[in-house]
Amino acid sequence: MNEALIFLEQKVFCQSFIADVLSGFITSFFFLFALLFLFRPRIKIASQIATHVKSYGGQSNKWYCFKIINRSLFRAFDLRVEVTQKIPMTGPEGKTNHRTVPLALVKDQYNYVAPFRIGEKSEYALWFLTTDDILTILNENEHHIVELRVICKHELTGLGSVFVRTYSKHDIKEGTFKSGNTFEIVN
Repeated sequence: MNEALIFLEQKVFCQSFIADVLSGFITSFFFLFALLFLFRPRIKIASQIATHVKSYGGQSNKWYCFKIINRSLFRAFDLRVEVTQKIPMTGPEGKTNHRTVPLALVKDQYNYVAPFRIGEKSEYALWFLTTDDILTILNENEHHIVELRVICKHELTGLGSVFVRTYSKHDIKEGTFKSGNTFEIVN
């Protein structure tokens, strides 16, 4: 028994062992921090909705456009976009809940989004279109909002991120988005 205590005191609870364990813990912490925060996708969402009238197949429709940009240095995979109308409802005890009504997008999923690169092509920027009359939805009640939710994963780690932006009736602007790394809307 005495020999076991002496062994523990000399080999296990010595300063070098404690220093090794502590340095391993700190290194693991910083690696995990870098993995979780630096290697997640970085998606920027336009603060405004662009709207314009376009004819396709002989029909004129008013299109509402949302724009996102993949600002990370890596590709984003399994990108999915959801647009919902959020209607405040007063629940029991006077607390507010939101009823969500999904809005239809022309295309709401991409398997792959290119990484951010400066150059002629802007494959890192995407538009999402709907013909649902968002202006009428938001004008019906001043408390209604439209929410855009973008869900995607990082190419190397598979870590997912969710990005959310809410819009009111003041965030709708006539025109179309310029191409590339900008959210500017032009007529």
